[in-house]
Amino acid sequence: MKKIHHNNYDLVLKEAFSLFHNKSLDFLGLDLPPIVSFMETEIAEVETTDDMMDLNFLLQDGSILHLEEETYLSIGDLIRFAHYDLRLYKRYKKRIHTVVLTPSDGLPGTKVLDTGNLQYSVLQIVFQDRDGDSLLEEIQSALGRGEPVNELEMIFLPLMKSAESAGTLLRKTIELEKNLPDESLRNKVRELTLILSNRIVDKKILDELWEELQMLKVIKYAEEKGMKKGIEKGIEKGIEKGIMKGKEEGTIEVAKNLLSLGMDDDFVMKATGLDLPTIRSLEKLVHQ
Repeated sequence: MKKIHHNNYDLVLKEAFSLFHNKSLDFLGLDLPPIVSFMETEIAEVETTDDMMDLNFLLQDGSILHLEEETYLSIGDLIRFAHYDLRLYKRYKKRIHTVVLTPSDGLPGTKVLDTGNLQYSVLQIVFQDRDGDSLLEEIQSALGRGEPVNELEMIFLPLMKSAESAGTLLRKTIELEKNLPDESLRNKVRELTLILSNRIVDKKILDELWEELQMLKVIKYAEEKGMKKGIEKGIEKGIEKGIMKGKEEGTIEVAKNLLSLGMDDDFVMKATGLDLPTIRSLEKLVHQ
């Protein structure tokens, strides 16, 4: 299992748009040609630093879509983005569309830079302007009818405006994502939704939903590997209490499999009842 740190906001943007790049333009509401491929985000120059852009896409008409994320746009940000775009243009000689994504806790800022002989502007999309309640209903209806949905909308939904609290909207979104027909994407979409909500939702709610998701993944792995019985026994007794030590060899085998899945020490201790020194010893064996 690929581990994603749930505090890394920039990573989730890259992951989400990488997974669903064919749906990105519809989600952003951009009237641009379809994305053809990804482009490099680091263009080395002797006289500059190795700053990296968030995301670059080559569009069907040969132009470039440059995506950035900022909570508040400043003149300094525009100077930086303009520098990026000039480096892109110097290399590819192609038209560039720069779009800045701003989360719901952000504010509109300066979108135009005018130096007199140089004018530079970006398009800013503020997610607080999107109606999360209406979108939730639309997606729920579409899934109920068996129609396709844009998973990117679901990932960003908790960041949109709502009559509900951010925590309630997140819970409803996570619950709705359980109905996604593509099983291979279902947990990934839920992971990315939780990660992106890190800044706006109470940590206790996030931890609760995150642990539930990780346990679902463990159960699925257990079913595939014939370990389901041992895991179910632990669930019956409660994750907080852990699995009482029964057959030592079976418990250790479960712990080793959880560690190989990338689960952290605290989670494995809760799921198996083994103490930390034992977990650490098993971890060394797993990674040999």
